[in-house]
Amino acid sequence: MDSDRLLKLKVVAMVVVMLEESTGDYLQTSPQRDPGSEWSVDHRRVAIGRRSLSNFKSKRSSSR
Repeated sequence: MDSDRLLKLKVVAMVVVMLEESTGDYLQTSPQRDPGSEWSVDHRRVAIGRRSLSNFKSKRSSSR
């Protein structure tokens, strides 16, 4: 592919990206990526060995 054609393709790709961004449409995360209820977050924390969410939130300052 010659350099002039490659340059035109790059410019077209950049313009398409700018036009898509200007419309405000973009990919959004799916609902499955939501962390879930506090119970599910707490369950996962305890399952991997961390403190429960209630203990985590009640601590007033960080450990030193």
